[in-house]
Formats: sequence, C-alpha cells, structure tokens
Amino acid sequence: MNAMKLKLIYPQEKIKEPILSKLCKSFEVDINIRKANVQEKVGWLELELTGKEEEIEKAIQWLSQQGIDVSPIEGQVFVE
Repeated sequence: MNAMKLKLIYPQEKIKEPILSKLCKSFEVDINIRKANVQEKVGWLELELTGKEEEIEKAIQWLSQQGIDVSPIEGQVFVE
C-alpha cells in the first residue's frame, strides 16, 4: 500500500458537497483527515490518502477535476 499526504483547498461553491464520500466510493482509497478548517467561504483539509499508487493518482486527478486545489505536503509518498 502507498500513502500520500495532501492538502486540499475547497472553493466556496464546493464546501457543502460530499466530495470525500464520493472519492472513497469511486476509487479504492482510504482517507485519514489530519487537520481541517472549514468556513463559509473557504475550506482546507490536510489528509493522508492510502491505496495502490494507480488509485491514488486517479483520485488526485478526480479531485482536481472537481475544482479542488490539491497539493502534496512535503512531497511525501510512503510505501508500506
């Protein structure tokens, strides 16, 4: 299994959408939220995404297509 730490920044119009729920249902990945700050106009999350490398890459691409700003934290990729 691979894991990647990511920071997600949500635009205002996406804050109330169940993005992470859809992500877990659409891809074979698990999420572990480490930090979060959600307000009316902007929200961000720091999370760890775990799964096969291919699934993680697809999940990241999908998040970007949903209008979520995705960036790696410290560029870390973990392999267990």
